[in-house]
Amino acid sequence: MTAVAKSSSTDSSSAGLLAPLLRHFVGIDIIVETKQGRKFKGRLKDADAYMNLVLSRNNTLLTGETTDDDDGAADDEETFNWIHIRGPTIRYIIFGANVDIPGVIRAGRDRERAAGDRYRRGVRKAPKTTTTTAHIV
Repeated sequence: MTAVAKSSSTDSSSAGLLAPLLRHFVGIDIIVETKQGRKFKGRLKDADAYMNLVLSRNNTLLTGETTDDDDGAADDEETFNWIHIRGPTIRYIIFGANVDIPGVIRAGRDRERAAGDRYRRGVRKAPKTTTTTAHIV
């Protein structure tokens, strides 16, 4: 069974909850369906507060579209290295069946909390380097 997250422009409370959580799913393969009916399958590389997504190594699955080639076959996929999908155009985000959604969110929040603790303790500050200067006379 796959998990599906539905985007709705009329329900701003659910979109407000989903968008910040998407950053925890960076590196996971997903399928995104847009309101225009196109499906994009790829690995999530970035997500922001507006649900704008960046997918890498993705295939664009063209649903219901055919082209007239010499052989008369329909082109089912286009391949892109990177693609940017605007948040307001997203209808569905489909996660794989093997994705533990609560576990991924919990691990992401733990990473953010640990990074915040390190920052407060000053661990992220660059170490002081001593430089020696030579005076040439």
